[in-house]
Amino acid sequence: MTQRQLVGRTATVIGMVVLAWIVFWFVAHVTEILILLLISAILAAGLAPLVANLERWRLPRGVRLARGAAILLLYLALFVVISGVLSMIIVPAVNETAAFVEKLPELTASIQRWLTQLHRQFPWLPSLATILQHLPQQLTNVSAYGTTAAGVAARFIRGFAEVVTILVFTFYMLLQGAQMKRSFLALFPLEERARVSQVLEHIGAKFGGWLRAQLLLSFTVAAIVALGLLLLGMPFPALLGVVAGLGELIPMVGPSLGAAVAILVGLSQPLWRLIAVMAFYVVIMNVEPHVLVPRIMASVVGMSPLLTLVALLAGIKLLGILGGLLAVPIAAALQVIVSEVVSEIQGPGIQPATEEPAAPRAEAPAPRPAGRR
Repeated sequence: MTQRQLVGRTATVIGMVVLAWIVFWFVAHVTEILILLLISAILAAGLAPLVANLERWRLPRGVRLARGAAILLLYLALFVVISGVLSMIIVPAVNETAAFVEKLPELTASIQRWLTQLHRQFPWLPSLATILQHLPQQLTNVSAYGTTAAGVAARFIRGFAEVVTILVFTFYMLLQGAQMKRSFLALFPLEERARVSQVLEHIGAKFGGWLRAQLLLSFTVAAIVALGLLLLGMPFPALLGVVAGLGELIPMVGPSLGAAVAILVGLSQPLWRLIAVMAFYVVIMNVEPHVLVPRIMASVVGMSPLLTLVALLAGIKLLGILGGLLAVPIAAALQVIVSEVVSEIQGPGIQPATEEPAAPRAEAPAPRPAGRR
């Protein structure tokens, strides 16, 4: 190797290292934007069939909606549905909270008497009655929680701004999806564009399937919780079921929030019912991640239950709640890409197992004997 070749290779290696560092620095600083784009892409893939149906919908005199008008109409319908669900939750919750505040002194006194009696029977237990006695004084000291409340308000405003950003990104992805796809395919050689386009369609189908599976999971949990609480005689079973279903949209934290709301309502019920509700939610919170999520994702998205569980645990470990929310669609997209790479490595001579065998070729008719018509 000559000195010029050595210098050239060294410069190439240094340039690649610097380029990799620049890419890593760029990705690290725009990670939040990339996550918002990924969420928008998932929503766009799930809403695209609905937009297409609205575009085919004929108005009077045979007029069809433009794509932008169809997207706005879909947004309006979703806003009406979400507002209706929130009104179903907020109005009874406010009434129940007012009733709970009125009964709070009586409930606190009864719980304190029960804890005192429990401490007399089991002296080795900590004195929970003393802690409960000082709880109202701690709750009235609102100034101590001013900083925390300000932080929560700031996070709420930031979350609202991110939701608006996602809706805007999703709108433009739905509006200009075909143009964006053509621009992306133009980066590849002409002979590879058909394969890349097929991969993008499969990834979009996985994203849409995940969104449908998430909605199906929320509906299933809502129905199970509502039926279980109805059998236990709890008040507002349908409302608590809706809260549990909405909680399924928030991995790891959502089920606990739904259980907390149900236990809060159950504090005004007899002790056996409160214990039964707590046991019921313990069962739900164990069945949901280990049985319902893998089964529904396997049937709708096409991922194995083991891969779904591994993806969820890895996403939660890396990015917390947001990672758990995006883990399954990312794993599904990687599954499509890896499958395509493996198919390319195996070569065109090996047909996929899912492909139907070619139809047998029709045999040529036997020639007629000479002299016979």
